[in-house]
Amino acid sequence: EIKVLALHHIGGFTLNSSQEFYDEHYPQLSANITTALNLTGCTMSKQLDEAAEGTGLAFIVFTQAILKLTPAPFWSIIFFLMLLSLGLGSQIGIMEGMLCTIFDIDFFKRFSKPVITGAVCTLCFFVGLIFTTGAGEYWLKMFDSFAGTIGLVVVALLEMVSVIYIYGHERFTNDIYEMTGYRPGWYWQVTWRYIGPVIVSCILVSSLIFMLLNPPMYGAWNAEEGRVEKTPYPPWVLFIAVAMILAGILPIPVVLLLRRFQCLALDVDIHQGSIRRIETTVSTKEMMSDQDVLSPESVPPSQLLPDAARFTIGDFDSSDSESQVRATDRYEDSSSDDEILNAKYSTGTGIRLSMKPIGHNPNAFKMDVVD
Repeated sequence: EIKVLALHHIGGFTLNSSQEFYDEHYPQLSANITTALNLTGCTMSKQLDEAAEGTGLAFIVFTQAILKLTPAPFWSIIFFLMLLSLGLGSQIGIMEGMLCTIFDIDFFKRFSKPVITGAVCTLCFFVGLIFTTGAGEYWLKMFDSFAGTIGLVVVALLEMVSVIYIYGHERFTNDIYEMTGYRPGWYWQVTWRYIGPVIVSCILVSSLIFMLLNPPMYGAWNAEEGRVEKTPYPPWVLFIAVAMILAGILPIPVVLLLRRFQCLALDVDIHQGSIRRIETTVSTKEMMSDQDVLSPESVPPSQLLPDAARFTIGDFDSSDSESQVRATDRYEDSSSDDEILNAKYSTGTGIRLSMKPIGHNPNAFKMDVVD
C-alpha cells in the first residue's frame, strides 16, 4: 500500500490506497499543487534506485526481486540464510587476523587462547550494540565510510613497500619457492614491484582529493518532507572518523620511532628452522618438481643408503677434532670457508655436505647435499 499525504492547508487527508489508485489519481493533481507541495511521482523503480546502496541493496532491492520468484518464501529463507553465513564467515576471518596478532604479543601469552578469544568477542559484542540503537544505521554508514577506506589503503601500501623494497622481492620470491616449490614468474614480479604500488598510490591520492573537495555527508531522513536528504556530518562525528583512520595507521610510525630510538625491544627473529616446504596439500602437490627433497617414507628401500653410510646431526659435533673425524673413515673435513664435509663410503663415492650457520645461533644451521 502507498500512503498519499496532503498537507492541512489544502484540507489535508491521509489515505491508504493501492498502486492502481495512486497511478490513476496522481496525474489529476494540478501543477500548482505539486509545485507548492514539492510532490514528485512515486514509482517502484525510483524507490529501488534510491535504495540500491548500503543495507537497502540487500534488504529492499534483492527482496523485491525475490518476490518475483516461485516459490518466494523458499527463496527468501535461502537468501537470508546465505547472508547469515556470509556474515559469520567474514567475522571468523576478521577475528582470526586480530587474534593471531594478539597471540604473538608476549604480554598475552600468559593467558590461554580461549580466554583471549572470549574477551575479544565480548568486547566486540558491546561495541556492536551501538548499531542496534535508533541511530544504528547512521553509525553503520559512518564506520563503512571511514573505518575501512583510507586506513586500509595506507596499510596495504606500506606493506607492499616494506615487503618488496625493504625486505626485498628476491628474498620474498625465494621464501615462496622454499615453502611451495613454485617460483613466481615475471607477471607477479612486475605486479609486485610496479603495478601494485602505483595502483594503490593512485587510489589513496584520489580518495584524499575527493574527501577534500567533497565534505563527507550522510543520508538523513526528513520527516517533514518525507524523503532522505544529504546532510553534512557534525564536527564531533568527523573527530571520531579521524580517530578511526589514525587508529589503523599510527601504530606503524609509532613502533618505527620506538625501535629507531631503542625505546622498545621486540623479538622479531624468524625461526628459519621451522620453515619447510609443504608437500601434503593438494594445492601445492602439482607444483613440486623433480628436484624436491623427498621424505624417507617416500623413497624406495632400494634407493636408501646403507647403514654404514647413514649419519645424523650429532655426527657433526663441533667438539670432535679433525683427526677423530678422519679416523672414522666416514667423514673428512675439507677446511673450506663453507665448512664442507666429505662423506666417503666403501664404494668410493661420496656426498658433499655444505653446512652454513643460520643467524647467530650456533645450534641452527642449513645443510645442502651435493652429489
